[in-house]
Amino acid sequence: MERRLSQFSRRCICSAVAAVLMSPLCVMAQQPDAGASNATLNADADSSQSAAPVASGDQAQGGQTSASASSATQLGTVIVTANKRTERLQDVPMGVSVMAGPQLERQNATSFSDYATQIPGLNTISTGEGQTQLVLRGVTSGSGQPNAAVGTYIDDTPFGSSTVYALGSLLTPDIDPYDLQRIEVLRGPQGTLYGSNTLGGLLKFVTTPPDTTQASARIGVGSSTVDQGGTGYAAHATVNLPLVPNTLALRVNVYDRRDPGYIDNVTTGQSNVNQADVSGARAQLLWTPTDKVSVNFSTLAQNLSSDGGANSGVDIDPNTLEPIYGDNKQARAASTGEMKLKYRLYDLAVNADFGWAKLVSNTSYGTLGLNENTDVTDAYGPLLNPLFGLENGGYSIRQPVNMKKATQELRLQSPQEQLLEWRVGLFYTHERSTDSQSVLSFDANTGAPIALPTLADLSIGPALFTEWAGYGDVTWHATDKLSVLVGARYSYDKTSYTQSGTGLLTGDSQFSTNGTDRPVTYLLNPSYKFSDDLMAYVRIASGFRPGGPNVGVPPGLGAPETFGPDKLVSYEIGLKSLMLNQRMSVDVDAFYIDWRKIQLAETAGGFSFLGNGGKAYSKGLEANWRYTPVAGLTLWANTTYTQAELAADTPPGGVYGNKGDSLPYVPKWNVNVGADYNFALGGGWSGFVGGNFSYVGERKSDFNTVPAPQFSLPSFSSIDVHTGLNIDKWSFGLYGKNLANKRGITAMSGLTLDPVASPFQANYQTPRTFGVDASVEF
Repeated sequence: MERRLSQFSRRCICSAVAAVLMSPLCVMAQQPDAGASNATLNADADSSQSAAPVASGDQAQGGQTSASASSATQLGTVIVTANKRTERLQDVPMGVSVMAGPQLERQNATSFSDYATQIPGLNTISTGEGQTQLVLRGVTSGSGQPNAAVGTYIDDTPFGSSTVYALGSLLTPDIDPYDLQRIEVLRGPQGTLYGSNTLGGLLKFVTTPPDTTQASARIGVGSSTVDQGGTGYAAHATVNLPLVPNTLALRVNVYDRRDPGYIDNVTTGQSNVNQADVSGARAQLLWTPTDKVSVNFSTLAQNLSSDGGANSGVDIDPNTLEPIYGDNKQARAASTGEMKLKYRLYDLAVNADFGWAKLVSNTSYGTLGLNENTDVTDAYGPLLNPLFGLENGGYSIRQPVNMKKATQELRLQSPQEQLLEWRVGLFYTHERSTDSQSVLSFDANTGAPIALPTLADLSIGPALFTEWAGYGDVTWHATDKLSVLVGARYSYDKTSYTQSGTGLLTGDSQFSTNGTDRPVTYLLNPSYKFSDDLMAYVRIASGFRPGGPNVGVPPGLGAPETFGPDKLVSYEIGLKSLMLNQRMSVDVDAFYIDWRKIQLAETAGGFSFLGNGGKAYSKGLEANWRYTPVAGLTLWANTTYTQAELAADTPPGGVYGNKGDSLPYVPKWNVNVGADYNFALGGGWSGFVGGNFSYVGERKSDFNTVPAPQFSLPSFSSIDVHTGLNIDKWSFGLYGKNLANKRGITAMSGLTLDPVASPFQANYQTPRTFGVDASVEF
């Protein structure tokens, strides 16, 4: 009945760019001139609230233009907190990518789909706005994957569900770029520092902290239009107020926007049904009573509302991939499609520096509320309409999901400059989630209710998940060039789960189940600095996702009561280089991932549940190049080659996949090339212009639940450009996305009970979009 509900909830140029990226490695890295040294780092600062990227001559990296002519053509120093320490991006011994807030603003990048293709190793499986699975280094079992394999953090706070009971893989936030200092993407498992759900890596939103020294404000407005679609708008406002100079400050960001729709419903005659309204706010209060202590309290709220967001796909024939009713058209029953999503997050971060060590405490409480009504008429209409003698019966699944999550982390760590650098931490989380699913009946053309016997009424939960974890690592700085990091984490997870249900489609059920796990993860990470600007490293790391009681299937049908955690081990070797007096950077790495006991869907007695048994591997190469040949001009390119395949046939009774089959939605090639140029015009005016080209290679769709091959999804590309003017405190911008109006499929799934029969629904990248914006600072 679940039809993979939201998929468990509803079920050449590449080589040329690679050659260009690899060729600079033959250039000997140069030491910077004495007058062009890197910005001094605060080695004892560990909170992301105190870490800002410093970039010379490159506004897209979020920095200020240097007065020094020599440094104006340098890439500048980018500071990150990927390892829960403040350090240069160049010094982090693993694959890390950074996108700065100003760069996101210029591109009007308000969602993952706007910038994911610019980050090496990152892909998305998107079924609509606010419904995006993040995939790093090919670690995914497809759009029906119930739990996230990539962790999401806002500053030092975990965001979203840790379990399969609250759509943990699907619901991810799109944070307003006005409030972002940068986005950090950590590639490869992060199980030691960040715990569960980081099999593929981690995406971290780093927000701009309050400024205790001066008041400021900024207001921005914009408008956009989609080809053969609707018109949208956006409004943002940010204010920073030092309440007590140098001691207490408040920063508030609010925004409201309408993202235009472009899909028409031929059944109801409605246009642009996937239009979405997004609004939110974030407030931070920073108190620094001494130069050794800081306290930051923050709160975040985000709302998303769409009348057609739950029915966001276009109807296609899966064999030809051609639209059935015309471009960007669907046929959905009346009164369906509503989607409302609310996030709330409260966080308290305390940092205390004792000199010999630093104590970091992060306390958070978050809630998630989803209410959606998804059309399933194509699935249940052919079965139920003849049974009840209906000519035009319509059916939908009403699904409210609620989650409440509290976390606490305590971390004590030594200064970074000593011979043995150490860190220990404790982590606790408690999550409570509920998921109700009801099949509704109505007239498909009018939406008027039709009284039928109860078809299905399931109460999934409450599911109570508790995790305790302890972790630690030691870095031995053997010489001023060689360092070796060793770390481990022990976790104890406990889940209790209750389900009840009744109805013609599901029968009666009432049961409770408990499950426990005790996973251990580890990290070995030696690195060698040939110079300050050239480093090589090796990284061996493991990760896991928690198991738990099975969903949906009552005891006695032959299904296991619980499923176990899946685990992987990653082997990575990399090289990071700054050269040409820090005007060029080249990062390359190669990885191999061994993934075992994969959590896969299986069936018993007509019910779907989770089991373990799959094996897969992912191996690949990633290269990233950045160059500023003259002041104001930055060029970049990156490419990723990934081969992610099953290492064994999938277990009987579940999805059908054979050894050597590609993991779903993982292209072998991703490419992005771009440029950004800032220039003076005289008379106080300046301008900027930039753009990028992204390419996503051919992919395979989900594994099927019957013996049938995966469908092939063609490659697609996007050309995005932006330009604008600055005068005094004013900024004016113009942007275009997907200029060639390419129709790239981001997810695809069947609409009937036959998993390979037409029609399917396909989700596409947004068609050609143009927009304008303006902002002013005070």
